[in-house]
Formats: sequence, C-alpha cells, structure tokens
Amino acid sequence: MILRLMTPLKKRLSPEKLTEARRNAVTAAGMVWADETKEIVREDDHIDTSLYINSIGYLTDIPAQDKTGKGSRTATQNDVVHELIEGTDTTILLTGSGVSYAEILEKKYNIMARGLDRASERMDRVAQVQIQKTLDL
Repeated sequence: MILRLMTPLKKRLSPEKLTEARRNAVTAAGMVWADETKEIVREDDHIDTSLYINSIGYLTDIPAQDKTGKGSRTATQNDVVHELIEGTDTTILLTGSGVSYAEILEKKYNIMARGLDRASERMDRVAQVQIQKTLDL
C-alpha cells in the first residue's frame, strides 16, 4: 500500500506529524492485510503449519493443526517480513512471511494477494482512522 498526503494538508501540518500519520496508517493497514491473510490460510485448511500463519506480517500464536504428527517449530521475529521504507512523501510496507516455503505457497495458492483483495476496504478504513487520530482531525 502506498499512501500519499495531499499538498494543502502538508502545508498546514509539520513534516514530522505527517510522517507519523503516514507510518501509523500504513502499519495499521498492513496488520489488517496480515490478519485477513492468516484467516485465509486457516479457512483453506490445506497448509499444515502454524509457522507460516504465525509469521505473516507480525508474530501471532495460532496453534498448529499438526495433521502429519511431525510437530512444528514456533515462529520467531526472524520469520516475519515487516519492513517500512519511508521517503519524503511515501511510506511503503514490505510484508509477508520469511519462512523458506512462503514463496512456493504464494505461487501455488496466491494467499497474500487474496488477503489483499479481501482486506482492501478495511485497510482503507483503518488507515483513515489512524491519519485522523494522529493529526487530531
């Protein structure tokens, strides 16, 4: 998600406050995207791993299904992809899962893209709320 603030608003507010609002909006939207993606993985019920689910966007502690009986390892912050790249007028969020098989799952099941499709309206709403709260609008 790329969020840009309009020029008239930028003139009325401090650059620091605008950057904070943008960061908060993108972070909140990213959490909604991650939540929706985690839900899709659970609904599809074809991926036997809590490691993947718990590493999408931010750490969670969703119990393993353990269909194979092999057990699993717990996700750590190193398994999570969550990086904000901030420019003068943009904030870009890189999000997803860093587990070794995440790219294979995405190519096969289109999980992150489906999560984005399902979450986009809610992402917009939470981003707007964060902007309004941060800027006291």
